[in-house]
Amino acid sequence: FKQKIGAQGQATGAINTTDTYYAGELAAATNQSVTIPTDGNICVFSANGDFYVRYDGSAATVPTGSIAASTVDLNPGVRDVSTVTTLNIIAPATTKITLAFYA
Repeated sequence: FKQKIGAQGQATGAINTTDTYYAGELAAATNQSVTIPTDGNICVFSANGDFYVRYDGSAATVPTGSIAASTVDLNPGVRDVSTVTTLNIIAPATTKITLAFYA
């Protein structure tokens, strides 16, 4: 995972491409488990709707009711998953999602 440096020597915000992309569709309110690939230390998430991720190996659930402590992460952008083996992902509505993994 490297950030591209521009011609002026400044960080551009662009990152290198990866050869480990996962893409699919999350069915509404249905947990989906994803095994993190070998050397998948960083995960970049992208989706066309809201989704929640759980990192501890348990099934993710869509939060409801009053505000309380939770174990799900709403719409993470980039996460260090080097100590995680499985992502559990859920969305309240049908959602297309991509995961890009980096060493």
